[in-house]
Amino acid sequence: MKHGSAIVSDSNKKVPTHEEIALRAFEIYLKRGGESGGELDDWLAAEKELTESRETDAPESKAPDVKPLRKRAAVPKR
Repeated sequence: MKHGSAIVSDSNKKVPTHEEIALRAFEIYLKRGGESGGELDDWLAAEKELTESRETDAPESKAPDVKPLRKRAAVPKR
């Protein structure tokens, strides 16, 4: 399900967008001196970092309180 610019899963954890990963990967690239050759490593590190930070920031999902269904009495067949 899509909600705003981020995809929201059933567990309410936000998945980082392509743009967010790209921006963070570029920051990592600059931090390591702007040398080429580590694009994939930068991307994977950014994706992992963003995903993990959102998992720790996400509130724990709590199952709703649900009352058990009552069983109906058997109706005799005619």
